[in-house]
Amino acid sequence: MGKIITVAIHKGGTGKTTIVSHLALNARLKNLSVLIVDMDAQGNISAFFNIDAANKGSSDLFIKEKKPEIQHIEKSDIDLLPADEGLFGIERIPFSETQTFRKNLREIAANYDLVVIDTPPTMGFAMLAPLIASDFVISPVIPDAYSIRGIRSLFSKIKAVKSKQNPSLKFLGLIINRWNSRNKQQCEMVKKYQVSLKGNIIAQPLGDRSAIANAAYESKAVWDKAKSGAARIAAKEMQNVMQEIMEKMGV
Repeated sequence: MGKIITVAIHKGGTGKTTIVSHLALNARLKNLSVLIVDMDAQGNISAFFNIDAANKGSSDLFIKEKKPEIQHIEKSDIDLLPADEGLFGIERIPFSETQTFRKNLREIAANYDLVVIDTPPTMGFAMLAPLIASDFVISPVIPDAYSIRGIRSLFSKIKAVKSKQNPSLKFLGLIINRWNSRNKQQCEMVKKYQVSLKGNIIAQPLGDRSAIANAAYESKAVWDKAKSGAARIAAKEMQNVMQEIMEKMGV
């Protein structure tokens, strides 16, 4: 069965979609078969790959004996289970259906080398179910004064999931994202993370670089747009992060 990784943090604007897209595109560079599951009703990762909101999609994973409609993205040679309208109603389903989600997803994962899940910035079923179903979880964070509370809450939730529903779930680390190396407060926060969260930090931080946003407009990885010096720096940083994640997953 393919390995399943969830990108999760219950705070918006941290760059989850950027990490999901680059994980998937990096895996394709290694000739791995990839499925992306969009669990965020906003559909950002679906939009990245120019897939419109669907009537059917990832919410079907909560339905017994339902075969979700997976879409193939020809340009990237990646499969996508898009966000759909049903995601708006999943908080009303019984908790037991998270096991249906797990069963359905892991059956589908048998057809891929890697499954990458994008989640919403809320701690509901759309994040909880992927954690219950996944082998790994990784979290991008912005180095600001408000992130540490969210990190502690996330750690608590992951610990609870490991204890009660998914003992094999492994936390790969925090990705420090969108940081400004010229901002004194952010630099101090990064140092604080590296000390207080030692062992839980991906070594390479990602700078707040326009090259990443520019690449997203064209549905590309930042390394595909690395023409200027600044873009090449952004590409190298991203490649270092992807390489460390892949190594931690054993891919």
